[in-house]
Amino acid sequence: MKVIFLDIDGVLQPYNNEYAFCNKIPRDLLIKYISLKYQRDYFRHYSLEVRYCLLDWDAKAIRRIRHICEKTDAKIVMSSGWRPSTYGKDDPTHLRDLLHIWDLDKYYLGETEVLWSESSNRGMKMDKAKEYLKDYDIEGFRKRAVEIVDYLLNHDDITNYVVIDDMDLYNAGLDGHYVRTCNIINDDQAKECIKILNSSYNIQNDLIYANKKIMKSV
Repeated sequence: MKVIFLDIDGVLQPYNNEYAFCNKIPRDLLIKYISLKYQRDYFRHYSLEVRYCLLDWDAKAIRRIRHICEKTDAKIVMSSGWRPSTYGKDDPTHLRDLLHIWDLDKYYLGETEVLWSESSNRGMKMDKAKEYLKDYDIEGFRKRAVEIVDYLLNHDDITNYVVIDDMDLYNAGLDGHYVRTCNIINDDQAKECIKILNSSYNIQNDLIYANKKIMKSV
């Protein structure tokens, strides 16, 4: 299975788009319209993020992500701060319903776990993932990289992956599988993602499987 670890801000949502704030349609009326049109109860979700998704996500960026999925048969794992568990809530339908607005939900597989909140019961796994990355440049190290490594460590059916993010994740152990965007994903970056996912790649030789002791202890 091929996986896209997908961020939202700076990938699908441009930095300066704020139509969600500027539109004159009353919030409840807009959410009601979305719920009726897409046959989902969007009142259950974060109102601002629903409006962002509808009004501010970039249509070209969405098409590029869809194109990547179609050309590689990859699934989407959300690694963005938009994960509901980032806010201490557990709603597995939240991101799937947002992606449904853009017909991306059919590619949705899940999300990385937020390992850095006080409510997380995965402290041991977080420590193991940090230990796994200890040989990489600490200046390029980010919490998100640890959460992605944690997901890979616990899904041995993944054969290839790419991380699409505007965050600086260089030197965090993801090199060769990381495409950094700025504002939105562009055509060249989409092509690079397809190239990575369709490459002849043996994940057994990757850093995720380099240390069998960690694999057994996680």
